[in-house]
Amino acid sequence: MLNYSAENGTAISNHIPVDNGFCISILPDPEFDKIVERYATNLVTGVLNAVLSPFGVVANFLIVLVIFRKVSLQTPLNMLLGCLATSDFLVSLVVQPSYVAFRITENTHRFVPCSVRLLYSTGFFICYGVSLTTLCAISCERYLALILPLKYTHLIRHSRVIKLVTFIWMVNVILTALQWAHNEIAKGIHLMSWLVLLITALVSQVRVLPIIRRHQNQIKQLQFRDPYRQKSSTSSSSMQIKFAANIACIMAVYLAFNLPALLITALHQIILIEINTYNLYSWAETAAFLNSTVNPIICLWRVKTIRRAIKELFHVEENGRKVFAGYSSSLEVPGNDIALVAYKRHQEHH
Repeated sequence: MLNYSAENGTAISNHIPVDNGFCISILPDPEFDKIVERYATNLVTGVLNAVLSPFGVVANFLIVLVIFRKVSLQTPLNMLLGCLATSDFLVSLVVQPSYVAFRITENTHRFVPCSVRLLYSTGFFICYGVSLTTLCAISCERYLALILPLKYTHLIRHSRVIKLVTFIWMVNVILTALQWAHNEIAKGIHLMSWLVLLITALVSQVRVLPIIRRHQNQIKQLQFRDPYRQKSSTSSSSMQIKFAANIACIMAVYLAFNLPALLITALHQIILIEINTYNLYSWAETAAFLNSTVNPIICLWRVKTIRRAIKELFHVEENGRKVFAGYSSSLEVPGNDIALVAYKRHQEHH
């Protein structure tokens, strides 16, 4: 049975290696004496993450690459999607492999080194926080694009989005680092900020959906009355509605996969409800990691410009062999602003 020394706070057991005091002071008790109870869960979730991780690395890397290299894709919305893909890329590259190492080592050695536990926990908190914050920013960005299309270009600029993305990463890194400094206040702030961001994203999506339905009805009526005359304005309106619908789809999938981990963490860390088994954490975290694999699929399915750009990364030679190709043009500029102006003019007429 695992117990703790009153003198130095280290774990003492006849069969389990002694962990260092630093890990014990900042990480939850791993309860290595109860490994038998979660052996099957560790094995299944470990294998599942090991299989899905490579796909997430490749898919998210391609999305980040095309957004970074092709100027025409660097709209505010796509920059935020790129931030989300970067977080998902790091989840697949760092967090999932460290989770696999954590669970498999736990099963085979009944102990996990402090370095592995720290890498996994740090990566999880940073990437999870960045993903949630970015989705909240995307939801608000789409709401502003629909209600303030003309002012949008002045409010949401490329430089401001870059600063926002930098700020998102810095805040989550700092809050995670403060947790490792054994600061319970920082941990509470970090978890409460997740809840606030989730509520903000949900509220913005709830307010966006009626706007989408209303504008869709207006477009249908306009096309019925004069299908040729207002073609350009309805096209720009449809574009903005499609953008909002795409984000609503990404948000719904995110909630489906990440809400269990957020609720369990909040119940355990904030409300202090006892979790009898770590199996719940394992399955909830695996569901959250699965979202990093699903997100690029949805992005490629719903966002045609990114899907086309990835296809353009490869060109087919005369012999049919696919070859990687880069982008050489720097003359393309984002066209989202023009669509927003046309969209606003269409709304002013109605």
